[in-house]
Amino acid sequence: MKAFKFKNILGVAGLVLCLGVAPAHADVTEVRLARQYGIAYLPLMVMQEQKLVEKHTRELGLSDVKVSWNQFTGGSIMNDALLAGALDFAVAGPPPFLTMWSRTQNTPASVTGLASLNAMPMYLVSRNPETKTVEDFTEKDRIVVSGIKVSTQAVVLQMAAAKAFGQDKYDVLDRLTIAMPLSDSMAIMLSGKGQVTADFTVPPFSYRELKQPGFHSVIDTYGVVGGPSSTNVVYTTNRFQEKNPKVTQAVLNALDEAQKFITANKQEAAQIYLDITKDTDPVEDVVEMLSDPKVEYNLTPQGLMAFADFMHEIGTIKTKPASWKDLFVTQMHDLPGN
Repeated sequence: MKAFKFKNILGVAGLVLCLGVAPAHADVTEVRLARQYGIAYLPLMVMQEQKLVEKHTRELGLSDVKVSWNQFTGGSIMNDALLAGALDFAVAGPPPFLTMWSRTQNTPASVTGLASLNAMPMYLVSRNPETKTVEDFTEKDRIVVSGIKVSTQAVVLQMAAAKAFGQDKYDVLDRLTIAMPLSDSMAIMLSGKGQVTADFTVPPFSYRELKQPGFHSVIDTYGVVGGPSSTNVVYTTNRFQEKNPKVTQAVLNALDEAQKFITANKQEAAQIYLDITKDTDPVEDVVEMLSDPKVEYNLTPQGLMAFADFMHEIGTIKTKPASWKDLFVTQMHDLPGN
């Protein structure tokens, strides 16, 4: 990967020279990044804790670049900030990212993916022993997703419904979904009270729930999509990356280093997660999550076209990329994405 980074650094430097812009003034002096809560966002936490963006901006000849981290609880607010120019790099699941990409094409605010943040399965967990497939849900059930119709979980549920009931009934389970923070849904699920009988959830919540007697997984994203899929994508606007090639490359290099650090140093990465989130899980439990063979931290975008094909077919996005490469910066194009 050192050769990969070196090639891209030379490419950025060459672009700056070709544009005739003095390197010291080519990029912004402050970069603003978003993150959310959960083990999926660990690479961003490592980047923040180890000041990796600062490190890589210096390596690319940019001194004293300020790095600001912004915590968001929802994708819509984050996207509004990105489009308003109040945020430089956003992070969301493939469906929200694809929706943004499609809506902003051929506009001054068009967005492009930087890289995958991670890949890990999300699980539709039920506490009802009679619910073995999506066909077993009834009007008595309520399924929690992070966002109705638009979140990754909601779209995967639609994909599963299309397979079970027919493509024209892809939204038949939407009426059973409710949106709330997944930490809240876990508390309700564990209490055994209320209407919530299932939630389409993510680590660390899925790990905690599936350890409970009577809780089981009905479907997971990997099974529905047909293989590993990126849980989150880091993205920016085309105008930002065009005006700030070195900063963009520095963020990409920092993300790459953070992902490699997590893979090689699970214990230390787990402690960083606990220190930042103030979570009360034992460090051994976090290491167990990171050691799951289905969990990957790397740059390669996965599963994007499966989402794009489905979302275009049901009309959620009007513009469909011809290839996953249409969605991402050219630095990603040599990777085995899909």
